Amino acid sequence: MKYVHLATSGIVLLLWLIFGSYSGPAGLPVPALGNFFHPQKGFWHNSRPKLTDRTKKIGLNLDHPLAKGSVHFDDRGVPHVFAPDLESAAFMQGYVSAADRLWQMDISTRATEGRLSEVLGTRTLARDSMQIRRGFRQAAKNETDTMRVNFPEDMQVLEAYAAGVNAWIDQLKPRQYPVEYKILGHKPLRWSPYRTALLMKGMSQSLSSRYSDAGADKTKADLGEDVFNALFPSRFPADSPIVPDDGRYKKGAETQVQNQVSTALLSTQYAPATAHPKDYAIGASGYDAVSHEPYTLMPAHPDNGSNNWAVDAEHSNTRHPILASDPHLALSLPSIWYEIQISIPGVNARGVSLPGAPGIIMGFNDHIAYGETNVGHDVTDWFRIEWTDEKRTHYLLDGVKTPARIVTDTLHLKGSKPIIIQTPWTVFGPVPYYDGPYADHAMRYLGHDAPGKDVRPHTMAGTFLGLMQAENYDDYVHALKGYIDPAQNFIFAEKNGDIAIRPNGGFPIRAPGQTGRFTTPGNTITNAWRGYVPFSERPVHKNPARGFVSSANQTTTGPNYPYPYTGGFDEYRGRLINRYLSRETTMTQQTMKELQLSSHSLLAEELTPLLIARINRQALTDEGRELLRLISEWDYRCEGESRAATFFEMWRTKVYALTFDEMPSDSGYLQPELWKWNELLKKDARNAVFDIQATPNFKETAATLTQRAFDEIEEELAGELPVPWAEYRNTHVKHLGSIPGFGSELIRTGGARFAPRALSSGHGASWRMVVELGTQPRAWGTLPGGASGDPGSEFYDNCLSDWANGRYHELVRWKDDEEAKRKATGSWTFR
Repeated sequence: MKYVHLATSGIVLLLWLIFGSYSGPAGLPVPALGNFFHPQKGFWHNSRPKLTDRTKKIGLNLDHPLAKGSVHFDDRGVPHVFAPDLESAAFMQGYVSAADRLWQMDISTRATEGRLSEVLGTRTLARDSMQIRRGFRQAAKNETDTMRVNFPEDMQVLEAYAAGVNAWIDQLKPRQYPVEYKILGHKPLRWSPYRTALLMKGMSQSLSSRYSDAGADKTKADLGEDVFNALFPSRFPADSPIVPDDGRYKKGAETQVQNQVSTALLSTQYAPATAHPKDYAIGASGYDAVSHEPYTLMPAHPDNGSNNWAVDAEHSNTRHPILASDPHLALSLPSIWYEIQISIPGVNARGVSLPGAPGIIMGFNDHIAYGETNVGHDVTDWFRIEWTDEKRTHYLLDGVKTPARIVTDTLHLKGSKPIIIQTPWTVFGPVPYYDGPYADHAMRYLGHDAPGKDVRPHTMAGTFLGLMQAENYDDYVHALKGYIDPAQNFIFAEKNGDIAIRPNGGFPIRAPGQTGRFTTPGNTITNAWRGYVPFSERPVHKNPARGFVSSANQTTTGPNYPYPYTGGFDEYRGRLINRYLSRETTMTQQTMKELQLSSHSLLAEELTPLLIARINRQALTDEGRELLRLISEWDYRCEGESRAATFFEMWRTKVYALTFDEMPSDSGYLQPELWKWNELLKKDARNAVFDIQATPNFKETAATLTQRAFDEIEEELAGELPVPWAEYRNTHVKHLGSIPGFGSELIRTGGARFAPRALSSGHGASWRMVVELGTQPRAWGTLPGGASGDPGSEFYDNCLSDWANGRYHELVRWKDDEEAKRKATGSWTFR
């Protein structure tokens, strides 16, 4: 896609506003046209030369003690920060991040905080209400307060970053605001460590808020325990876990499970109220100034995932470790990630940051490389609360009438009076829902926790600042000790030979008899979490004999690991990656890239022969034989032009739906894992699950359903072949606000959800990185976008085409400020 110049995009927006063709998830309202087209401060000014000019040498005289150092830009617009100390680097990182991504930082943290309705009006009222009720404001506030008291070193860096952001905002005039502010008619929020905490809580929500407790209750109740256990076993027998059993653990080994509830986790946010709550006689439920918003489920997206792996020196052509990492997240413009180099005395790091937070999340320096994938453990439990009154001011806890703590928030609604929202909090957490499957359930969520120094030596901010500066394995381990949520598989490689992966986070230890899989009685404190798995007991895989470590969101550990957990895991990409790495004796940076870009689907490889074997070939029409030939000759690669990939996806989804037609997900039932369905197709084709109850006089089998689905697709196609896979998958990189003209065209390259090159309609590899360690590390990377968040900038999507077509850019680190001055296309000098 070529970037859209704003003078042209203004015409696109005008047509959009006139004809009202947009209906996106955020529900953007029609803006105030007067402000948008205003001759002095309207969108026209966004097409003029920018304050963010990267082709000139600019001196910045900012009245701030941390404004010292330089930012140099390369030919892709990537900033390279050179500073005398960490706080000054954070200040400049905040400044340049705001220059490029201010609206993205603003709107993404508003979404977590429940403040979209200030900008977007009633269309986001239900979402904002749920964000507030589910405690995300409280979570960010608690994290900020804890950091201020317990972790002043981390707070100092976050305050320096915020000062840099605000220094950028303070010198903006309304006509210089990013164009999205003009479209929506609002102003930038000032930045603070609280907003950085909101950003991190938003990532936690995206990656660790999947749960299905109520669905498990319903499914088990309707199917019966035996059928439920058969369809939903606790683990995949043929899994290839991130940390295999290696003799460290023995089945049934004792653990450090505490017998009492951890007081470190029962902070003031969970403690019972000490006084009778005020009688809030507002609204029917007693907790809202207006009618309570209905139940709205906002789970983490199932396509969120990632790959990473590292090979040791013996399996590398350079005789030094090589590391690869590619996180799979929502694809958007501007990109989720922001490329940056940060150089301070003793540290020269490069990688990607999150706009709104200091440091480098994934990257490398002179000594190490690191990256993350999502763990996928269930860290949200729902406790059934027994209220003693209709107003929900008291509940029963161990037979005692216990007052709830009422948290009052204000929701500001554009064009209307503020709304007061009051949420009862119990010892387990907030009670966000009064209707739906989680009505009157307290939400115990890891993302609410903000433990102090008795649990961790630093915060999440300290983790990534520590990784950015790490020199060896011990530094890497220390950095991870402060990390809580969202749990990640932190992969590591060091130039002198060490490789490792540590699934890390605040893994809950649940009460005896409680698994977190179903809703839990909330009438006794004995059902509360016992604490976190001790850091020393969290799984680790270091320098294994097989010569590599890897993760792709699969099961974390082998069956002997003594701490139980549940979650959602992908059992296909990880097995395929491990199979490839096990067979290759020598890896290069090129073969690492090829594996990242592989569109081979192990799901298709295992399932397609089972489906084909159940087709009655003698009964096929000519069109049917052509479809069977198409799928039979397929190599299981989901390339963009493949029609077989499209037919496979149509076929397997239809057979799956027919198999479980009596337990649809939209009716609240769990859906069996694909591996379990494959196992039934292969080993138990006459299982009762294949029988359709709506046809009592006929007993269907796996073969019956497979043939029926095949015939239905043939009829739908009406003699035509399926469309190419890229068209069927329909991948676009949309603008963060779904504004027309600011997103990409159709992505026509290969990739699928269960391939290493994971790609669906709106999710995929948000960053790909390969790092060769050694005396002078070399690295390559690519992302679906560019440095700038300005749709009128040449750096808005200048890397998108290369990303889509599998091309990488070398991630060059300039060694010092002098080299940067010589090679940069432009520079900002702070003084």
